[in-house]
Amino acid sequence: MKKNEDMPVVIKLDRKKLKQSAKGRVKRNYIACIAVCFIMVFIAGEYGSTTQNVSSYDNSHVADLKYDAEDKEEIIEDMVKNELTAEQVSDKWQIDNPDAVKKWLDAYKKYGVDGLNSKEVTFFGSSNDTSNLEALADAFSFSRNAKEKAQTYLNDRLNNFTASASVYFDSATSSNSYQFSLLTAIMNVLGKKSTWDTIVSFVYFIFQLMFTIFIVNVLWVCERRFFLENHTYKKTKIGRLGFLFRERTLHPARTMFVTSIYQTLWAFTIVGYPIKHYAYSMVPFICAEKPNIKTRKAIKLSIAMTRGYKWQLFKVDLSMIGWTLLSSISFGAVGVFWSNPYTTAIDAEVYLQLRREAIKNKIEGYEELNDKLLDLDLLEELMAEEAAQKGENPDIVRSIPICTIKVPENDENGGGE
Repeated sequence: MKKNEDMPVVIKLDRKKLKQSAKGRVKRNYIACIAVCFIMVFIAGEYGSTTQNVSSYDNSHVADLKYDAEDKEEIIEDMVKNELTAEQVSDKWQIDNPDAVKKWLDAYKKYGVDGLNSKEVTFFGSSNDTSNLEALADAFSFSRNAKEKAQTYLNDRLNNFTASASVYFDSATSSNSYQFSLLTAIMNVLGKKSTWDTIVSFVYFIFQLMFTIFIVNVLWVCERRFFLENHTYKKTKIGRLGFLFRERTLHPARTMFVTSIYQTLWAFTIVGYPIKHYAYSMVPFICAEKPNIKTRKAIKLSIAMTRGYKWQLFKVDLSMIGWTLLSSISFGAVGVFWSNPYTTAIDAEVYLQLRREAIKNKIEGYEELNDKLLDLDLLEELMAEEAAQKGENPDIVRSIPICTIKVPENDENGGGE
């Protein structure tokens, strides 16, 4: 069929309908949806905003991992003797967290030295600079000075960004990301640090880069595949989270990596980042539908699918701000047990809607969206339209059940039929 070269018709996304559909899909497979998002939090660092408050609480315990009771006592005595503020003590002793010093002082006044002998890491911390993993990394850091300088540099840079751009830049340059690891290594070289610090920084960068490309990015695509299948099938299994690992394809990893580089670069333009954020937003879903699609085609198709819809996509995200606030005040509980899978399910509904319009309008590259069983409603509609064009009864075609027939493999006695 010939592609429609005219500007495709832009429809209005019915947010209420999208949310109702997403809610129903999550409820009917609730445990699996929660489990998938839970895995994504702890392995891929997704949904970091839902655990931000709890992670911030963890940050006050980073110092507890670094200093024992005797060190804390010495620090507090120095603070009291010299009448120093918590900020001054934090800078002097390189504690990095004045709140931790205040907590030690209160504990010392109430319980004496015994109150300083506490170590705690909470369960929900997972993804940001203040996560449990990061707390342990800080406690045994080989290059703390270089890291502090890099963080100072990043804080200065963040002041130059708008709120929307800084959100992505902050996540992209968090201390457990490959971008931050590379920056730390460069800062070590520029700062003329020891050879050991430089080697450790670059090794850590390589590890983070490989982990991001081959684990995190692949899991992002797998998660999208799970929610796309969950739209159509009632009991999608958690195991679908590993379908790309079983297929042993590296195309989605490369595509997601290239996309993340584009997004990082666009973040420096301030104005361009929000636009490109939505322009690239369909890439993981496209890779989830067709893992072997070429990187350039996936990105171009995502841009084409979102053309004319960026403002509507922004309003969809804006309508979820209430759930973000609820997740924050509930210390991430609302996010873990509802809003995380609910939000991703809405994203899947949006993709399926844009996919439907892309196929109907025959936009450039729509042929790549060829997984017919991904949206059975659309498949039925297309079959009915084709039947109507041939002069057949479309109602009969639409009533034909769609099923998948598996042909048994040949056995030792000659095989099946």
